[in-house]
Amino acid sequence: MNVNKFFRNNALATTVLASISLAACDDAFLNVLPETEITADAFFATPNDLEIYSNQFYTYLVDPVNDRGSDNVVATAIDNEYAYKLMRGVVNPDNVEQWSGHWNRLRTINFMLERTHQTTGSAADINHFVGIGRFFRALHYYELVRQYSDVPWYGRTLKTTDTDLLYKKQDPRAVVVDSVLADLKFAVDHIKPSVDGKTSKVRLTKYAALAALSRIALEEGTTRKYRTELGLADGNRFLEISRDASRQLIDANVFSIFRTNAAGERKRAYEAMFNSESLASNPEMILIREYSLAEGITNLKKTVFNENHGLSRDLLEDYLALTAAGEAVPFQEIAGYRTMAYWEVFKNRDPRLNQTFMQPGFKMPGNPKIAYPNWNIGGYPQVKSYPTDADQIDLGGGRGHTDNPVYRLAEIYLNYAEAKAELGELTQADLDQAIKPLRDRVGMPAPVLSEWLASTDPRLAAKYTNVTSPQKGAILEIRRERRVELACEGLRLNDLRRWKAGQLAAVAPLGSYISQLGAVDISGDGVPEFYISQNGEGFDKVREQFPGVEIFEYKLNASPFELTEGDKGFIRIKAQNGIFSFPEKYYYKPVSNQDILVNPNLVQHPLWK
Repeated sequence: MNVNKFFRNNALATTVLASISLAACDDAFLNVLPETEITADAFFATPNDLEIYSNQFYTYLVDPVNDRGSDNVVATAIDNEYAYKLMRGVVNPDNVEQWSGHWNRLRTINFMLERTHQTTGSAADINHFVGIGRFFRALHYYELVRQYSDVPWYGRTLKTTDTDLLYKKQDPRAVVVDSVLADLKFAVDHIKPSVDGKTSKVRLTKYAALAALSRIALEEGTTRKYRTELGLADGNRFLEISRDASRQLIDANVFSIFRTNAAGERKRAYEAMFNSESLASNPEMILIREYSLAEGITNLKKTVFNENHGLSRDLLEDYLALTAAGEAVPFQEIAGYRTMAYWEVFKNRDPRLNQTFMQPGFKMPGNPKIAYPNWNIGGYPQVKSYPTDADQIDLGGGRGHTDNPVYRLAEIYLNYAEAKAELGELTQADLDQAIKPLRDRVGMPAPVLSEWLASTDPRLAAKYTNVTSPQKGAILEIRRERRVELACEGLRLNDLRRWKAGQLAAVAPLGSYISQLGAVDISGDGVPEFYISQNGEGFDKVREQFPGVEIFEYKLNASPFELTEGDKGFIRIKAQNGIFSFPEKYYYKPVSNQDILVNPNLVQHPLWK
């Protein structure tokens, strides 16, 4: 069942929730509902009422289709996204957004949770919806922890008379995160494993709660391990929780790695998870967002391709290469890798590269002409999540209706392997179960733990200098595997932050390599598709040499990008060179001075004072 459609079309839900919403008013920095609101207390009488009310929570789920703000992306829109504003140094306590917007959603969730005591019916049915409410409260609060670390915990809605609570200081991160985990553990224990006897991918199940626990516990464990300024030395406790939650989900044997697309083609199975109209029967999906053009529930996936961001050379270089002997090796071990022609970098690589980056000869759906990369955003367009039907990329805008993963089994495998490696427990059997299936899907050689431990990739070691574990080589290779498998799924920036590697996002990102000014052939057929010069000199001669050929011209002096070596090198956006930084305080968002003015008990983060 499409949850968005169900909630939108349910008149009773619309009436009740609108009435509750209209009763709200502002008090201090929280939205507080008067005690005299409509008959909401009489509404939560049955589990069906809880279901109707909790359907709105599903709209809180996020399913990103890009990694903007991280080292995976070359982006031009750096003025309106918080991550870029932060790294440019333009965020401060005077202009950062206020907290008020964060509490509306929390209040909506708590409003139901504190009224379930009056619900009559099966305890299992009631606790199922309590678990759903606590699941969403946990996700909401952990997002606040990601941003601020210490935040005030509220387990119920507030009244105007709750002065002490309204004006209290933040609770310590340790207290808030323990509360988040308590919510998730309740959700795991009480949300049912199936809906109407079937494992649903659009409704919350026990397995989605386990997936959230796996993700959040891994993030908190590694955050406490690497971000030592927190003063929290119990990261292993959370790594063990992530390990065990992942193991429980894997051992349930409900989900499996998706190996063939709708046409039965194994080689494009990876790609199909991100451009399929329906993922409801996909065995890898634990929870999805469902979209429907007919119901007007659509997305903007078309914007991932050639519009306001491209993919970075740094990401491209993390994909392994295949030797003539069929061995998987770092791309940097291939002779001449840095100066290869555009088309050459895609040869003999991990196939996930070719299903994430646009290849020469690519055609947009419904367009017979070959598409060319936009060099103003680096020259490596993203095709992962790009629709394959022409109607979804109509110039009218949001017509995308392919489903999208929220949680999928591949991430759980990666979480499991990383938690085991961080704990120093990783075995070859773990790799065979958790990493080998991801490699098998795309025809890549299986990983060998002894090789990972014996030979650390120097490029990865230089990126993640704070890894000192005896299983360092395995940790680094799992990070590579995670970056490749989960590219463009919105997880990369959080990964960099939890590993205390934010400085990697602050390097001006590079795009494709240009060997010289003049005609540029990106397909290897001897016919140029582009012409680059300082001011247009020589272009007329090339057009005469190739009559009838469409050649795109770029003049460096009039373009937003430059080449790193002047007349050759990697594409780099001029305005971004040298403007980003990532000091330690950027791991946190400052508390607005306006919020502190309203509530003097709030404390500014020490790094922002």
